[in-house]
Amino acid sequence: MIGPLARRFLAGVPALALLAAPAGQAQSAGNSGFPSQAITIVVPYTPTSGADIAARAVGPFMARKLGQPVVIENRAGASGTLGTAAVPRSAADGHTLLMSADTLTMVPSLYKKLSFSPARDLVPIGAAATGTLALLVHPAVPVTTVAEFIALAKKQPGKFSYASPGNGTPQHISMELFRQSARVDLLHVPYKGMANALTDLVGGQVDAGFVSLHVAAPHIASGKLRMLAIADTQRAATAPQVPCFREVGMPELSNPSWIGLFAPVATPGPALQKLYGALSQALQDPQVQAAMQSQGLRVAPSTPAELARKVELDLDRWHKVIATAGIVAD
Repeated sequence: MIGPLARRFLAGVPALALLAAPAGQAQSAGNSGFPSQAITIVVPYTPTSGADIAARAVGPFMARKLGQPVVIENRAGASGTLGTAAVPRSAADGHTLLMSADTLTMVPSLYKKLSFSPARDLVPIGAAATGTLALLVHPAVPVTTVAEFIALAKKQPGKFSYASPGNGTPQHISMELFRQSARVDLLHVPYKGMANALTDLVGGQVDAGFVSLHVAAPHIASGKLRMLAIADTQRAATAPQVPCFREVGMPELSNPSWIGLFAPVATPGPALQKLYGALSQALQDPQVQAAMQSQGLRVAPSTPAELARKVELDLDRWHKVIATAGIVAD
């Protein structure tokens, strides 16, 4: 069933029909004189975040394809809301874009007052990549599987803690989904950023946490952390012995974090068509793929309609988790 947030999003994507137009029509739409100046891709997160890695990987290729510079601008803060808010306020001509992660679908349920609405103010151009979160425990926790962790947590409710980079972060919300699905009582310990959370997880001050797989990889290899499962639809090539959550009976957690490109909702269809074509071709380039893969991302292109569907599903999915847990962003 489609929820009210999702319905509002789908009502705000009038350009989807054009982006799915036949080849001849699309070619005609491409002769619009766009772009006429440099294109700015706003990344509402810090450098080296997944969205930043994706933007910097595709940016140079898109610049060559479009014949104009592509500038990556980081505007981090408040779970991505500060940078995201700037994009709908910009001219809706295709020259200012947003490279965002699925956090975009969480913030409407975390903040009572936003100056923008993902459902009303943004139109999808296409998905670019996915990243994977892994459920980790410190080796002092005497478990090697998800089932053992759940059983131990049920025997000792409230004893085991988990770290996150802060209230309302994807890692926090993912663990809340795990906690709700498994019906276990775990103590949340929020930090100011992932670096501090990871330091205390490795040091054993906290027992568990969701961490990006590529960030956790060195600590897993050294034996300082133990990986129980990954939040993806398939096993990771770097850890083929570790199941994804679908395999352990928790398919609701087998959803990788997506990264996608968006524009202000009133952006003309011809500009959107050119941007979609440039992004799609960039994601087929071996150098772009290698750049993403080296940083722990998997190239995962999609049509605008497919990205709209991802947003639709996640708006409802995360709203239910956040409302049930009573999460409020810092």
